[in-house]
Amino acid sequence: MARINYFVPGKGKKSEGPLARYLQPMPAGVAAAYIEAYTEPGQIVLDAFCQDETILCEAVRIGRKAIGVNFNPLTVLVVRSRLTWPDSHQLDTSFTRLSNSPKMGVHLQEHLEALYNTLCPHCQHPVVADYFIWDRELEQPVEKGYHCELCGSRGLARVDSADLETLDSIEKKGFHYWYIVDRVAPRGEDSREQAQRLLGLYTPRNLYALASLLIKIEALFPQPPLQDAFKAILLSCLDACSNLYAAEDRTRPYRLHPPARFIELNVWKAFEAAYQEARLWRRSPEVRLAGNLEEILAPNLLSWAKGRPPNTFLEARTARSLARELPEGKTALIAISPPHLDPTFWSLSYLWSGWLLGPEAATALKPLLGRKRADWAWYHRAMTAFFRALQDILQTQGRSVLTFATETPVLLEALLLAANGAGFELENLLYQPDDGGQHRLSFVKTMAPAVSPPMPNLEALADEIRHLSGLAAEEVLKERGEPLALSWLHNAIYARLSRTGCLYRTLAMKEEDFSALDFVAEQVESAIEEADLIRLDATDELRTPLWWLRKPEEAAAPLSDRVEEAVYQILRDNLILNHQALDEVLYPRFPGFLTPEEALIEACLESYAEEITPGHWRLREEDQEAHREEQRMQGATQLIRLGRRLGYRVWANPVWQEQISALGESFPTEPSAMGEGLMTEPPSPQSKESFASGPWARLGLSKAEGFDVVWYEEGTIHAFLLKIKATLGHFRKEKGVGKTAGILPSPTSLQHGGRSEQLSEIHRYLVIPSERIALVEFKLRRNPLLRKAMADGHWQIIKYCHLAWLAKAREIDRHDLKKI
Repeated sequence: MARINYFVPGKGKKSEGPLARYLQPMPAGVAAAYIEAYTEPGQIVLDAFCQDETILCEAVRIGRKAIGVNFNPLTVLVVRSRLTWPDSHQLDTSFTRLSNSPKMGVHLQEHLEALYNTLCPHCQHPVVADYFIWDRELEQPVEKGYHCELCGSRGLARVDSADLETLDSIEKKGFHYWYIVDRVAPRGEDSREQAQRLLGLYTPRNLYALASLLIKIEALFPQPPLQDAFKAILLSCLDACSNLYAAEDRTRPYRLHPPARFIELNVWKAFEAAYQEARLWRRSPEVRLAGNLEEILAPNLLSWAKGRPPNTFLEARTARSLARELPEGKTALIAISPPHLDPTFWSLSYLWSGWLLGPEAATALKPLLGRKRADWAWYHRAMTAFFRALQDILQTQGRSVLTFATETPVLLEALLLAANGAGFELENLLYQPDDGGQHRLSFVKTMAPAVSPPMPNLEALADEIRHLSGLAAEEVLKERGEPLALSWLHNAIYARLSRTGCLYRTLAMKEEDFSALDFVAEQVESAIEEADLIRLDATDELRTPLWWLRKPEEAAAPLSDRVEEAVYQILRDNLILNHQALDEVLYPRFPGFLTPEEALIEACLESYAEEITPGHWRLREEDQEAHREEQRMQGATQLIRLGRRLGYRVWANPVWQEQISALGESFPTEPSAMGEGLMTEPPSPQSKESFASGPWARLGLSKAEGFDVVWYEEGTIHAFLLKIKATLGHFRKEKGVGKTAGILPSPTSLQHGGRSEQLSEIHRYLVIPSERIALVEFKLRRNPLLRKAMADGHWQIIKYCHLAWLAKAREIDRHDLKKI
């Protein structure tokens, strides 16, 4: 069985449709990779927090059975509607029937649009407003958005008295208001007052229009799939048409409080727009929904006789209730996108569930009302109970895979503690900082039953946690070879603490008011402060502080250089490839905490590849290895000739001797021929001692073999390094904070035969192809140590094309070097 120890990126675009702004379903392609690695055909895959149809569809597509559950009935409604989505003809016919249904003597569409009737401020022609902007303190609209087809004007205008009269004609708490209140919380429910407060998030006009649509949908389409389809469309409107959206901002709301100026959308126009978007949805032909769980566990003979037994079960319920019905050890893989601590969404879900599905659906979410956003202790307890239920469902050596995005460290901490407390063993914790911090966690159910650890010695446990945390932080920095944000250190630390059992032992502390979450977090924070690390504070270019090793001698080459080399090799070995093919080959080369960022991969791809068709790439012709080596050879030749034309004494690295000889160039071979302070004899490549004892040491060229060409005259050195890639690891600091790994030092003077020779200028140049400039700039932006090393060493960058231009110029002077 294959083992996934590398980050699996998602494929394609993000989830769309109702609730998409509130949910974090597993990205497409992630579940499929784990399903293929850890399950066999016919086995069961459980989506324990089903948020969209992706996991279910991917499971059945590769020959597994799928079960999806969620405690939130709204997400199940949306997923079920998409799995049973009507064909476009049936949907269009039904939409026409709905819009033309009678209401108050006219068609429903005409009746609802009339609620937003107004006059064009330019020609006074009747128009239907697209939206109104309300002032919360005035409790009335102050502006209207319109488009007049008669005169062509559009935009915002002040509301007039007729607009306010139309609004006053709508009863604020009439039949439609109490109809929705009763659906959410019937009389006698203790949450009825809360339901009424939540209905205050809608203007009377929008509440009336939304309630009217619901009544019509249930009357015209009493059965699924049409009723589910139109309720899913209406759910989009319940979200979009609330008072929670500012006129200038449509990002998701994070609190149940309307902004000072909120937008009141035209409900019918919003419903029509949601319908047009939904028309593009397509059901998955591979999914066959079962009517009950038994049809998945033991299909009857009749279903087999038909040749297509059900392969998917979907229901609104908790994983704990499912565990009571699923046979023990029946599930091979559990895929989870865990819910975030989101009281705003839970309160809205309570309201919308009752609104669309009735009081029984709303009752399932009542326990979540009033939860606080920062109640992580409660979240930890709830997820621990959830993981314990999964232990019974999952087969031995079965996996539980979690994916989620968060920049809130406590979410990861709570999930790891919950899984450890339920006896799961962490297999991998993988992380990529893109899109809000993408996490991939995999746990394995081992054969050994969970045994409660003894009460720990807190002081000793605290010391152990701090010690292991410091080691983990230093290890991930050495492994990646470049400064990292705190999130990388945090993930590496908690992975180490989970694997060593520290988290599990912390949970054994039963003292009153003891918080395992807080205790571990305090030790981790102290460990990072006490570790042998340095902090690089945020700057204008660096949005977040970074951490680096105080003694980086053992650090690996910078990850950015290794990723660049890997992308180049993959492009070189493949004639054409797309992003998916690149990801499938690239990510396995960087397992564990070596996961490269998407932006880094993209920067490398753009530096070396050309897009021949949308989404398909190949190595540029000029980036073929032979071409670049020839360009580098030409660059060295041009520099040798340019240096002599400009009157400098020139030295070339021994690797170019053959080329130099072929050009008829010659160099003095005796030190005496150099003249005082002149060094043109290349040191022996076999004898590094010559750098320390020979005349080269007088110029401080202790690592001159790193350069390709050096120009020299008394008081000035120009040293050139020719490269075909954007690798910058040689600029990194080698020893401590204060010493930079410059290939040439920057002395103010050199001892020379008993006297001091002043060196006023030492210039360093990196010569690279023009296609590498953007990649170099990207690497410098993400690594302040490289930026500082280049600045301290007075490095400048020259493009090969500019060098060639200078070499061809008939007349040149030393100032021309500065121009390029």
